[in-house]
Amino acid sequence: MSGLPHPVVLRRIPAEAGWDLVVALSSAQQCQAAPGPCWWNTKDRLGVLLQSREDATKVRPLAIEPGPNDDCSTRIELFTTQELVLSCVGEKWSTYDNQKLVYDVRAGKLVNHFSYAPFSAERVLPGPRFVMAAGERNLVVEIDPSTGDPRVSASPVLQPVAESDVAFGPGDRFHLSALRDKFGSPYTAVTERIASKEKIYMLPQTDPQTWQRARPDDAKTYLHIEMAEIHEEIGPHQAEGGRLWFGKKFYNAEGATGLGGFGYFDPADAAYHLTAPPELYDWSVSAMLLESDCIWLALYRLSEYGNYPGGLLRWDRNTQIVRRWEMPWIATSMARSGDSIYMGTTDGIAVQRGDRVVSFFVDRSTAGQYRMSAR
Repeated sequence: MSGLPHPVVLRRIPAEAGWDLVVALSSAQQCQAAPGPCWWNTKDRLGVLLQSREDATKVRPLAIEPGPNDDCSTRIELFTTQELVLSCVGEKWSTYDNQKLVYDVRAGKLVNHFSYAPFSAERVLPGPRFVMAAGERNLVVEIDPSTGDPRVSASPVLQPVAESDVAFGPGDRFHLSALRDKFGSPYTAVTERIASKEKIYMLPQTDPQTWQRARPDDAKTYLHIEMAEIHEEIGPHQAEGGRLWFGKKFYNAEGATGLGGFGYFDPADAAYHLTAPPELYDWSVSAMLLESDCIWLALYRLSEYGNYPGGLLRWDRNTQIVRRWEMPWIATSMARSGDSIYMGTTDGIAVQRGDRVVSFFVDRSTAGQYRMSAR
């Protein structure tokens, strides 16, 4: 198309009678390398096309659509011979409505084009069940016992229970508490309550030399090493056996940095015990799950231009061997059911099963009904 010098075929699937169904994009700028998204702005054009397998010059467009706004990087979430769903995320990770195109291949025309807000996992309940939210709208996703896949439940959404201090140790004397420093900035730390007094145990910070050795590429971004401000915090946490386990998190932009890791606070010696496998050096922990033989950690990066997913780790408690799965979604909660780990993410539900991580999102039908669809 004139003025749009970067055409690309995003996806191709077989249709019928010798035709392929193709999603293509003509854009003013190049797409990112897979699995990164492509920009789809109002001056760009995205097409759903039928192309002959025998003669590639024979093309029948079903739809040619401009982008919904000028801050939309898009990715295909679902593509079948009946429908196409595209997500839309801004430069700084603003989330816009999903775009859904419904078409009739035999008639060669677009039937419907509508949008709906994407759902993110707000919290996990026993079961497991995940409360999904899209603005003011909420629904519950449960696990189908016959398939092991997530499905939208008819159960009502329960009101959230107010969060309270996490208590652990002998007599629940130790707490993970939300505090504020002398400048009024919030932070979390372990506190010990003895009579009417409270003792605060601050999370130890990585020393600059250790950070520089572990993250040389990050250190190179500073003119002077002393300019780096290491500010690590207690992230997702879980009490086990009288100890408080947690993953570290840190902002990694605008002069702030840190070293990824996880560990526990032990009341027996009133001290933090931290572990930092190389696979965690660059990442914060967004969700964790403790099991008898391993610890699961979902990774992400807090950055100036939004938060970026970093995959899923399994740390073996006996051998300390780390296994990693690529995962282009940020998990905010985890739970086990059967042979799978289920993760509530910022845009759906991810499932770790065997050697794979698959993802589902809340889709909407033309009639307005919600369902879970596999990406």
